[in-house]
Amino acid sequence: MSLNFSGIIRCSEYCNGISEVKIEVLDARGSLGKTLFSDSLGEWELKDIEENGYVTFYKEGYLKKEFKVEELPKIVRLLEVKLIGYQEKLWFRQGEETAVYVNSSMPFKASLFRHGLNKECVLDTGVHEAVEQVVPDSFFVETGLDWKVSFRYTIPMDARPGLYSLLLEIEGKEEFAIPFIVSTDTEKSQGKVLVMASTNTWQSYNLWGGRSRYRNFEESSSRDFLDQGKTIQLKKRVAKLVPNPLKIKLKKWLGKTDVGEPWMFKRLTIKRPYTNCMLEGKTPFEPFMNHLAAGEWRLLAWLERENIPYDIIAGAELNNNSKILENYKSLVFNTHCEYWTRKMYEAVKEFHENQGGWIINLSGNTMYREIEFFQDGSTRCISLSFNKSCADETQLLGVRYTAEDYGTCAPFKVTMRNHWAFNNISVEKNTLFGNQCLNRAIPKRTERYDSARSGLQTGLLGAGASGWEMDKLSKTAPKDIKVIAKGQNKNGGADMVVREPSNTRGGLFSASSLVFSSCLLVDEIASGIVRNIMKRALGN
Repeated sequence: MSLNFSGIIRCSEYCNGISEVKIEVLDARGSLGKTLFSDSLGEWELKDIEENGYVTFYKEGYLKKEFKVEELPKIVRLLEVKLIGYQEKLWFRQGEETAVYVNSSMPFKASLFRHGLNKECVLDTGVHEAVEQVVPDSFFVETGLDWKVSFRYTIPMDARPGLYSLLLEIEGKEEFAIPFIVSTDTEKSQGKVLVMASTNTWQSYNLWGGRSRYRNFEESSSRDFLDQGKTIQLKKRVAKLVPNPLKIKLKKWLGKTDVGEPWMFKRLTIKRPYTNCMLEGKTPFEPFMNHLAAGEWRLLAWLERENIPYDIIAGAELNNNSKILENYKSLVFNTHCEYWTRKMYEAVKEFHENQGGWIINLSGNTMYREIEFFQDGSTRCISLSFNKSCADETQLLGVRYTAEDYGTCAPFKVTMRNHWAFNNISVEKNTLFGNQCLNRAIPKRTERYDSARSGLQTGLLGAGASGWEMDKLSKTAPKDIKVIAKGQNKNGGADMVVREPSNTRGGLFSASSLVFSSCLLVDEIASGIVRNIMKRALGN
């Protein structure tokens, strides 16, 4: 009996169709029958195929797959021949053993690096054997990968808490850094400054496998994939020309809402490679464009340059332990601290309002969307508006993200020269600062879509510490919050705000800009402001 089949071949990383894949049909004896190739969208069709045979799929740059004729799936996912890997979590403790899952067609070296003021190798795990892994043919972003363990290692007991990467290397090939946090044992710590890494945001933006919270190529054609950037920017330009009242009427007439598409609320597994954290660089002083781990590296380097001891945790740890803040005087948000759970918010609210804890917000688009955690470490967005589903974050932060000025960068201008945040800093009213920033427009490393870059085709427009995504003072904010500096972006830029402590409530500082923490290493005025904030928060 002859059979007919059709389907599509997709890559593992982006889930877009692969053209020119060679498809060979072999009979039960292994003799070659038909040969054909997938079309420009990765689609294929086989007719009059005999039972008990085999079908193979192969293209240079991808690992070969073979199926029995009777088991041919509608979707075939091919894994790229690329050095890549992942671990089971985004945070570990000193002395903790971790398994590493690597795909490599050649033996590879793996080294553990700490990213502070210097990039330090703290462990050489040696050279490991090649392991060619397999990806499911179905969609796997919800459930995760089930790769074979390549090797195991133990985080050294003397590894200082901080931002780390496990660097995978093959001579002459592209390196790959697996990002994670070595977190502080907060119960034993005597520290005063606690930095919360934005690991929840790393997870929400990770597109590997074909879906993030922002893009869904599981349900899109390869043409949609290639057109994403231009289409989004055209929509934004058109939207700016439409007055808000008319936008509301149009949405109502079209039946549109702000609740998002159903796929935006599907689970995102932690068990897949994180390809866009950009920790392969050699020094924190290199210019870069990244709103994930590479951005966070620069703040940690500045803290170490200023001799400010800090402890560090991942977002999941605050979610799992509401008492984790009890021993600290200040909590620092870094770069892009967008995704929060209700438990995280309630812990910070208690810390700030009843324990006198300072909030030092060196992030943009902070506390903007609500997620939930699952036992396996996966997350799921449950609301695109934290304010609507959980609580009004401006009661803590004073500011809220707005889309005006997205992707632009500009300096700040001093608006309150006599504020104590400018003590011992030579500025006047209207002085500009933060003119340059390490997080800025640089050329793309690859033509592949990079979820860690700005959505603009040009990357970022302009230069300065008020940029990319910015928060502005809200009408619902407490009235005693003061704006001490203002971003000079065309539509208002970031509002740099301060709120004094009162009774049991701690103080607040918000730079309100995604790129701000990356200007601290190169701008003395911005650096001096945060130094003064830290001194006041720590009581010295």
